[in-house]
Amino acid sequence: MFGKRDKADQAKKKRVRLHETTHENDIRFRGPLTAQHFKILGWLCIAIAQVVVLLTLGGRMNAGLAERTAGWRSVLSNIANLSLPFLLIANFAQLLNTGEGYRKQLLMNGAAMAGICAAYYLVFYRYIVGGVAAFLQEPEQALPAVNEVMNIVMPYGFFAFNIFVDLFLCTLCMLFLNYQPRRVFKGKLRFVFRLMALLPIGYEMGCMVLKVRAARGLLTIPTWAYPLLTVKPPMTFALFLALAMFVKTRELRFRRHGKTHEEYREFLKTRRNSWNFSVFLAIMLVLASIADVLVVFGFSMNEAVQSVTTDIETSLSAVGTSMEAAADGELELTLPRSQPGEGEGEAAPPSPGEENAEKILLTSEEREALMQEVVNGAMDEERIAASVDWGMQVANAVGFGGSAFLFYLAPLVLLFSYTRKPKYRLVDMLVPVAGIALILIVYIEGIHQLLGYLPVNKINLQELKDAVKYYAETLM
Repeated sequence: MFGKRDKADQAKKKRVRLHETTHENDIRFRGPLTAQHFKILGWLCIAIAQVVVLLTLGGRMNAGLAERTAGWRSVLSNIANLSLPFLLIANFAQLLNTGEGYRKQLLMNGAAMAGICAAYYLVFYRYIVGGVAAFLQEPEQALPAVNEVMNIVMPYGFFAFNIFVDLFLCTLCMLFLNYQPRRVFKGKLRFVFRLMALLPIGYEMGCMVLKVRAARGLLTIPTWAYPLLTVKPPMTFALFLALAMFVKTRELRFRRHGKTHEEYREFLKTRRNSWNFSVFLAIMLVLASIADVLVVFGFSMNEAVQSVTTDIETSLSAVGTSMEAAADGELELTLPRSQPGEGEGEAAPPSPGEENAEKILLTSEEREALMQEVVNGAMDEERIAASVDWGMQVANAVGFGGSAFLFYLAPLVLLFSYTRKPKYRLVDMLVPVAGIALILIVYIEGIHQLLGYLPVNKINLQELKDAVKYYAETLM
């Protein structure tokens, strides 16, 4: 009995507290996966997302292809949704490494974001709008015409594709929360610097509001704003904020024992902190998945409740009554006067003030039956199902539902260590280049495969030769 107590006391003595962790008493375990691996996986998921786009396009051109690829499209779409989480974790890991500065990440993500914006504006305004203008008698109508077509094609009224906007905002948020300014923001002004983290958060919230209103048809997002919209699901951004707060609160706990910020930066290099970070991230991935499903469910229920409420109010308004109009068990309704049918005599002319209307009185029993009929009509199963489906579509337009499969990453994250250095640092620079090349290959091969599914008649080769010969002789 006493021996067991002695062993427990020795275990407590050997347990190293957070602020006492050093490289000498660090744990041995370190995950085999690095930020470079996650970056490669992220770009692979981006390429898979383009495969989903091509399969969707092919499915719209050919019903048979859509039926054959429906299962694959669903699986690949779920894998494609993991692209941003992979890149986000890799980006966060590079920020935690003291050797990697915030400046480098801001410049890389900012330059990539600006490059995609520039490419979009060049292709859209010069080649698409300019090409359409070349065929119109009024070239100034080209832009409105293209915008109208895009509003029809875009299911939610916008197209968000620039993932580097999200990475730039996340890096900026991490900078404001954890960077220690040395020149301008000193002393009490550092609190102002920390509050500037609300700027990227506000941008994210603003994009979310715009997407909701656009999905509901309440506003139209201009096409020039498409490359400036955030892409990541809101729950992924919430996950990033949770990671940023984890790092910040951990620093506060560490420095509570008289430690400095420089000592905390050294503590971030330890394997113990890397393992704690991986465990916390795995737990948050599961919680984010659950929360995302609950939010989608909330959107659906909200739409169903609003639909039922609106139908009831509309029905009550149609019969010319409301709950406040009832008095002493009787209810006065104004209903259309019945028209005479075939073979009946002509109706008596209406008196002044009774144009094509008649007034009746309902008893309390009849009023209750009428109200029950109105409620039953509003509770129609098909209407409620349509409302629930619409709520899910609005949620998906904002990005909710895209984080439902984050829990798949939890086991993989436990094998991840941000402190492990990749063997070949040059690969980090080549990964984006290889990713863009892979995307181009996907589109080239995908378009080549889709040519056979175009809804056009096959060309007779002999007729084509005769037509070419005829036009050649005409020109000569």
